[in-house]
Amino acid sequence: MIAKAIGPADVLVTLLNNLRVQERQLRVCTAVAIGIVAETCSPYTILPALMNEYRYPDTNIQNGILKSLSFMFEYIGDMGSDYIYSVTPLLQDALTDRDLVHRQTAATVVKHMALGSYGLGYEDAFIHFLNVIWPNIFETSPHVITRIMDCIESLRVVIGSGCLMNYIIVGLFHPARKVRNVYWKIYNTMYVNSSYSMVPYYPRFEAVGDELKAEEPTICFEKTDYGVEELDLWI
Repeated sequence: MIAKAIGPADVLVTLLNNLRVQERQLRVCTAVAIGIVAETCSPYTILPALMNEYRYPDTNIQNGILKSLSFMFEYIGDMGSDYIYSVTPLLQDALTDRDLVHRQTAATVVKHMALGSYGLGYEDAFIHFLNVIWPNIFETSPHVITRIMDCIESLRVVIGSGCLMNYIIVGLFHPARKVRNVYWKIYNTMYVNSSYSMVPYYPRFEAVGDELKAEEPTICFEKTDYGVEELDLWI
């Protein structure tokens, strides 16, 4: 209400200064407050100041900015789709940072952005985010891996199961057991949540036995044929 009455600029100066303190509770509350101000006064009044403040090379401040973005995109929902391309360079920097907490919080931001932008045509940006997030699937920290998996699930909603299947299939039969475990975990989650949408994207299995030659696919009526002719439709 104060920000609505006197404008967001003066309020934002005080809130951004709060991100410089050591006390964690104050920084978290400040991040929530910035998100509320963004919802009240429109995000375009807040984002330039947040992105400018992120340039300050201090871990606490950068984490606070990322938390603010997370709360902001969670609050504003589909209104946040207008600002996806604006914050992409910032999130790309955060997702490739050496600090675990940076990557964890940035993954949460991408999650809220993705769920708020479903069906609005920003798949290109989210495929880019998926490419940056994907190497983090081998993280061992419980908090980080939970956020990363949540983020990948949200990206599945936006870009579709078919696109995500291309990332998963390559690792399901990897020689290393720890790699296989991670890929099967993602695959099983996707299977539980959207098995119906995965069906058209499975690899083709025309026949089992001798190695297949590069020739025109034909329907085989033998018992070794695992092809599903119903899926071979051209629209």
